[in-house]
Amino acid sequence: MSERGSFEQAGLVFVSNRGPIQFDDEGVPHRGAGGLVTVLSSALIERQSAWIAAAMSKGDRSRTGLVAPEETGLDGVWVKLLDIPAKEYDPYYNRLSNRVLWFVHHYLFDPPRTPVFDEDDAAAWDAYVDVNARFARSVAETAPEGALCFVQDYHLALAPARIRELRPDLKIAHFWHIPFAQPDYFRMLPDEWSRALLDGLLSSDLTGFQTTRWADAFRWNCKDLLGARTGDKWVKHAGNRTRVGVYPVGINGKHLLAAAASPEVGAERKALADWAGGRRFVLRVDRTELSKNILRGMMAFEALLDRRADLRGRVAHLALMAPSRGTIPEYGEYTDQCLAAADRINKRFGADTVRVDVENAIHRAYAAYGLYDVLVVNPVFDGMNLVAFEGPILNRRDGQLVLSQNAGAYSRLAPAAYGVNPFSVDATASAIADAIDAPADERRERAKRLRRLARSHRPARWLLAQMRDVQRAADERGR
Repeated sequence: MSERGSFEQAGLVFVSNRGPIQFDDEGVPHRGAGGLVTVLSSALIERQSAWIAAAMSKGDRSRTGLVAPEETGLDGVWVKLLDIPAKEYDPYYNRLSNRVLWFVHHYLFDPPRTPVFDEDDAAAWDAYVDVNARFARSVAETAPEGALCFVQDYHLALAPARIRELRPDLKIAHFWHIPFAQPDYFRMLPDEWSRALLDGLLSSDLTGFQTTRWADAFRWNCKDLLGARTGDKWVKHAGNRTRVGVYPVGINGKHLLAAAASPEVGAERKALADWAGGRRFVLRVDRTELSKNILRGMMAFEALLDRRADLRGRVAHLALMAPSRGTIPEYGEYTDQCLAAADRINKRFGADTVRVDVENAIHRAYAAYGLYDVLVVNPVFDGMNLVAFEGPILNRRDGQLVLSQNAGAYSRLAPAAYGVNPFSVDATASAIADAIDAPADERRERAKRLRRLARSHRPARWLLAQMRDVQRAADERGR
């Protein structure tokens, strides 16, 4: 059977760096990690679709090509894994995507010192161009006639332009999951790169963002760097009209509650309750990632104990930190700084005041969500942040949410959260104190409202809205 023939019923073709499954060394498939995979997997349940992704592990590379729905564990979803040589994948992913694009869109550079673009960065850009072209060629070889192609995130910003060249019959959407930097910061990139990135996104029929804030920044960049014409929901450039939409991702609350009901989560819940020992419980759940602002969160908890002697010994802090991007030096250094801060707090206020677990422990995270009194989500910038939704859905202690005003989630959860400037340690400490001190009736009402807001946008709704709008945009283009 030809590749195209095997996908004849796949009216949707998703394209992302990371796929919905990952094979271990024995060739056994497991559900892929990451927030993007969680959202897309929930959105695609029982839909005939194809998913093209990079082979991430040794086991993946042994299974490149097509993987049937019976093996993916996702009804109706075929997966195609691309074996990209390490000499291309490493500079495309680790250097260009995660040390350049991630940094610029999360405002992580230190302008007096970084960035300093050199020959290695130029080579990484070339690899980024080549890998995007590889994905585009796979789409061209795979997608049925007239299919809807959904390209995902900052790793593949150039792919829509190449797909458009190879398969003009396809309807193309690109969803940008992370923040989008404003022009003054985006201009840190070499002009060739910034223009190519915008041109790539504008080759889509539809470009989607998590919030109006990020969509506005994108349109502003198109106008500033390309001289494009812009409206509230569109950008016109080089003879093309691209629809720009806002589609906040959501959580499948039913599936999340089912996952949290497992015996493994129950065992973790008992162990965490024993650890807390009746103390009030402040929680954070993050990847060990610079933008998550873990270090300032630790400093805020320390400031809380400095000013509130009455809370010492009566409040504990659990930080669940999943390892992330360990090959990038800045991330390892940052993790060490967070661990050092935790050690300092424990030396000052008691050996078990702060507990830090640096491991992938999804069952422990689900258990902790049910037990916290305060959940701290304080990223410096974040496209959305699903932890801010998962926690309130699973919590059963009228837990409160301290939430960064720079998280995309704030646009939806602000009415019931304690909003903070993520750069202010003092403000974050005060918000944690307010959340702890809130009267029972206020905590109950806030928690109830948080649960309702957190469940208001389901992944299927996120997908359907884009399917509707990409069809409208394609019709406007005349396809």
